Amino acid sequence: MKELSIYIHTPFCKSKCNYCSFYSIPLSKLKPAGNSADFEQYAGLLIKETEIMSEKYSLEGSHINSIYLGGGTPSIMPVNFFDNLMDYIRKSFKIAEDAEITAEINPESGDLEKLYALKSLGVNRLSIGAQSFDDGALKTAGRIHNKNDIYNAANNAKKAGFKNISLDLIIGLPGQTEDIFYNDARAILDIEPAHISAYMLSIEKGTKFYKIYDEKNGAGFTPEENIAEYYEILCGLLAEKSYIRYEISNFSKAGYESRHNINYWNRGEYLGIGPSASSFLKFEDGKEIRKTNASDLDKYADNISKKTGDNKNGRGFIEILTEKDKINEEIFLTLRTASGINAKRLSELAGQEVIDKFIKEGLMQNFKENIILTLKGALLSSEIFARIMI
Repeated sequence: MKELSIYIHTPFCKSKCNYCSFYSIPLSKLKPAGNSADFEQYAGLLIKETEIMSEKYSLEGSHINSIYLGGGTPSIMPVNFFDNLMDYIRKSFKIAEDAEITAEINPESGDLEKLYALKSLGVNRLSIGAQSFDDGALKTAGRIHNKNDIYNAANNAKKAGFKNISLDLIIGLPGQTEDIFYNDARAILDIEPAHISAYMLSIEKGTKFYKIYDEKNGAGFTPEENIAEYYEILCGLLAEKSYIRYEISNFSKAGYESRHNINYWNRGEYLGIGPSASSFLKFEDGKEIRKTNASDLDKYADNISKKTGDNKNGRGFIEILTEKDKINEEIFLTLRTASGINAKRLSELAGQEVIDKFIKEGLMQNFKENIILTLKGALLSSEIFARIMI
């Protein structure tokens, strides 16, 4: 029986954040804004795409270990949107009794009634997009919540019975001084979430930050060396509180690692539903494919109606992975994790001389029978991957 994770993309959000490169549609661009008919139609598209994919790739009845509702902002959707969707998934697949089912929520939409409803639908993990506890930094980032909204959302999550709560933090938002960083770290530790995702700010093309950064030649943005320093400090603070850094940007209490993300890093199969979502599937003949949907709701809807999406003209595409692709993915995905990659295997793929050089530079180290990145190596991971991949 095939084992899968399922990712469901909800592209709607109240407003677009200045750093966000994910495909999303502000509600103001829907006419009328936030029309429930749009949401009902969208749920129908997701169900239809799941039917198409299940039939095309023989996925029906697959064993599901994790489901992730991401976005956009899933928490702005009406409860019946999730109800109908989850009901269909349960009928079409075999969801494990202990499956991890995550929903992303933004603090301003984390009201208690909504969280109770999500819990009743089987959601057992929440990912709260805090990003910072400094109201000035949040405003600069284009977030529409404040620090009190974060505390309220976290408290409501606990009241609703959620024990597996994750908070997102961005390191290096413009204007983030050392004092602001320490306040962010202390605030997130005060909440005591089971999981923390701490991302170093990356200026992505197409975002508002990218345009500002380009126009001002980086003026006003946190220097990379400061971001690296803050990351190292955070790693130390979290370790003192028994958080395990199990991947470059992810920390958790023991037993609360994100199973959904671990499946990605282990190159496990997953089904991605919705515009811009990607699927990764393996077949008995050794073929592996990555299918990516169009990052456009209208084109996505048109593809679903035509049962297509495999062409490369902006309407989504399918990539058949070469052996080189598979090896490179194995290297950079496993090296992101704290467990790393088998030393003998990496030596076969990249050469022992290269590994020894990284170890001498303090970027890698031996861990049991594996090779892992050091903290310094984690900060320079992109450079390492560029040098090591075949």
